[in-house]
Amino acid sequence: MNIPITNNTNETVVTDSKKFLNFLREDSNGHTSIDLPTSVSNSITNKIQVLSPIKSLAKVTYTSNDKLDVVVDSNDSEDSGWITDELIKYDDISAISKVSIHLHQLFAKPRVSHMMLEDNTANVEEFIHDKITTQMAASENKSFLFGDGISQPKGILKYEISTDGAKPNQIEGVIGGEPGKIDDYLKIIELMEKLPSKYLAGASWIMSRNAASHIRTIRDATTGKFLWQNSIAHGIPDTLLGYPVVICDDMPKVSTDEKECVPVLFANLYEGYQIAEKPTINILKDPFNAKPFVEFYATKRIGGDVVNFDAIKALVLKKSK
Repeated sequence: MNIPITNNTNETVVTDSKKFLNFLREDSNGHTSIDLPTSVSNSITNKIQVLSPIKSLAKVTYTSNDKLDVVVDSNDSEDSGWITDELIKYDDISAISKVSIHLHQLFAKPRVSHMMLEDNTANVEEFIHDKITTQMAASENKSFLFGDGISQPKGILKYEISTDGAKPNQIEGVIGGEPGKIDDYLKIIELMEKLPSKYLAGASWIMSRNAASHIRTIRDATTGKFLWQNSIAHGIPDTLLGYPVVICDDMPKVSTDEKECVPVLFANLYEGYQIAEKPTINILKDPFNAKPFVEFYATKRIGGDVVNFDAIKALVLKKSK
């Protein structure tokens, strides 16, 4: 993951923190704004990545532009090999295409009271820092699944799901039964086997806690063993058929209210989903529009899209006709 590496000394971090605090507490007769100091911005970005399950798995690239162009090779040939005396021919250049990931503006609007800003014992900078982090992380994660691609990133589940084989620009899926339950171990295995071997090393199961509660009880009909294995240590994820499970509560629930839902993904999102963002976060202080509170309007630019459909597979629950 391409996270900016900064050699922040303790002195720099302290200076940045003071600059941020002075901005938060300063008296002003109008709107004022700054780009957050680098160490503060990096801290928020890193914490968002921890809080956003999709972002923690996807590939993230930082850019100074308003879009990121990603070269996609739909040909299954390898781009490396051994040099010989034979002329190398690029007959499959038509298989190479480009995906342009446009960056969109994301905002967070934490509010604090005048009393808190005037209280020198209150850790107002930590409060604002945490509010920006949690608000942005929640919006980001939902958009990586359901975003429309127009005013926000294009979400994985906004694409059509093909349950009759792989198709261009569609997520390949397996019908795991009807909405309301997941109980067929063969469908779980079938879904896992849909993912090409070259993507298995970085693959994960992605599901909500609701879906996990169903899958935890599934046993192999032959051996009687649970497909799900609980973690034996803190920080190590549970596994399903040997691959880590990532809990993402923005994923659809196993619900009887929908004619069709996608409660589980099995994917290598580092290969399948690309996120692009600018490393800077701007914050504006607004003492007028949220009285009696002071509102802070933080913005950043970020985009995302599927760049490799072959690296993402979906379990589909669908009502029979």
